[in-house]
Amino acid sequence: MLTDLATDRVRRFTEDEDGAVAIIVSLMLTVLIGFVALGVDAASLYRDRSLLQQVTDLTAVSAMAEPDEAPARATHTLARNGTAASALDSLQTGRLLRNPAIAPQDRFTALPAGSPGINAVRVVLKDDAPLHFARAFTTETHVPLTRTATASRTGAASFALTSHVAHLDAADLNQLIAQNYGASAAIGFADMQIMAQTSVNLGTLLGALATGLGSDARNPAEVLTATTSVGDMIDALSTILPAPLAEAVSGLAQAADTSSVSVAALVGGIDPALGLTASDFLSEIEISALDVVRAVVAAGDAQAPIALTTDLGVPGILATDITLTAAEPPAQSGWVALGEEGVQLHRAAMNVQTDITVDPTILGNLGIGVQATRIHLPLVAELAGATATLEEIGCSVTNPQAVATSFSTAPTALHPQNGTAVAALYLGSLPEDADTAGGIDPADLGFADLLEVTLVIDLPLLPDVTIAGLTLQARSHATAGRAQAETVRFTHEEIAAGTTTKTYGSGDLLSTAITDLLSPANTELRVKPGQEGLVSGLAAPLVADLLTLLPTRFLSALAGPIDAVLDGALDAAGLQMGAGELTLTGHHCEPIRLVQ
Repeated sequence: MLTDLATDRVRRFTEDEDGAVAIIVSLMLTVLIGFVALGVDAASLYRDRSLLQQVTDLTAVSAMAEPDEAPARATHTLARNGTAASALDSLQTGRLLRNPAIAPQDRFTALPAGSPGINAVRVVLKDDAPLHFARAFTTETHVPLTRTATASRTGAASFALTSHVAHLDAADLNQLIAQNYGASAAIGFADMQIMAQTSVNLGTLLGALATGLGSDARNPAEVLTATTSVGDMIDALSTILPAPLAEAVSGLAQAADTSSVSVAALVGGIDPALGLTASDFLSEIEISALDVVRAVVAAGDAQAPIALTTDLGVPGILATDITLTAAEPPAQSGWVALGEEGVQLHRAAMNVQTDITVDPTILGNLGIGVQATRIHLPLVAELAGATATLEEIGCSVTNPQAVATSFSTAPTALHPQNGTAVAALYLGSLPEDADTAGGIDPADLGFADLLEVTLVIDLPLLPDVTIAGLTLQARSHATAGRAQAETVRFTHEEIAAGTTTKTYGSGDLLSTAITDLLSPANTELRVKPGQEGLVSGLAAPLVADLLTLLPTRFLSALAGPIDAVLDGALDAAGLQMGAGELTLTGHHCEPIRLVQ
């Protein structure tokens, strides 16, 4: 009986489930609390890592705002965000290429501080995040955190210089087009006027060119390195022009289909490896449709003579024959330069050759028995080229009066015998085969036929002696101005107001140069070789008096008309002796962006 009772109690005890939930809960509560503790620590670590990343991002952006002061700005940013300076593990300046053709991990290259081309800052911060409940599972009290941020901003400018075909009128430009590509390539005068007022986006134009060439390059800026035909370039232009203008340039596109031209002749200077950055900048540049035509025409044959058809209408001038010739342009001489600090744009020296036929009566009375029958003035005006260099690009607009862009401009040197002059005038003859790439050598200047006279010698009781066709020759050389570097600056306020063209150099040199050229001290006169026999005997006194009179008479009678002719010729070509214009076509600054 007692045994059965004991057995029954044991059975009932083993089958009784009262209180089981409490036991299970108590056991699981320990596990749950452990997970909660781990969750708290994990959340804390995520929060600390996020906060550290935010500080890292802010530090990189702040340092990128002024790369030259990156360390100081980084330290200041850390202090403002309650982070110890010791958290800054590394700060690297470098160059970042937003180029889809380059693997992301290879797009940043570290460069020493102060190096050219810096457009990015990489910051690495390290800190320790404390553990809380997780200490129960480890001996560590903190977890090390490392966060990295890279900030980038590229600044650039695009600009243009006056050029020898910049202001050719419709007739002269069409003559140059016909000279290079044939008469069928000519563009109507009215169409040229409309094209001069029609803006073209360079990014859109080069995108159309790349599409037309069937380019599949991952880097959209690769088109900047392309060499194509003038026809393809004009075809690309046609796709973005209104239909009437597209039709107007169709003749040029067809006639120039086999003539090659590099894209750099239109725009060059920027590093194509910048990829999307370069493409973005191109899309910010607007030039006229006519400038696109001018650029490709000018690139056709840089040294081809350009004959001007300008009718100057100067009193006393019977005829003028004006020809422009450019020296071979240096490298990177596109129509527009686009680039970072250090990019250059060159313009070649120009020779303006002018053959002037003057009314002989302009010299007035040359003495008894002396009559001028012909005056021919062979003149060459040599204008130094120019180089403009982007010295500074300001992207931080802290003050509207602050410098946005700064350029150094300087004339290129003429021949060493002309010293530091920015222009030279030559009256006389120059060898047709002379090498003028380094400037005209004054030593090559020879005498040229200048004045043809008829002498009438009155002999008492005898018939007059007439000597016709006596030719006097002359040569003279004068320089103008002195080369000096100048700085051209544009402020943020000027750019916002649309003031984007400035003059450099010193003008008003022409009149002084012509006076020097015709001065008796510089002008050499002689009887044409082979005619010495005509001036002997009775004619000798007349010739001697004439040679004495002419230098001062040339100066007083010819300086004004020559000044007017040369001034008109230079104006027709858009040139000014000793001066030029720099036009800012774009101030390009990316926003500071965080990149992977």
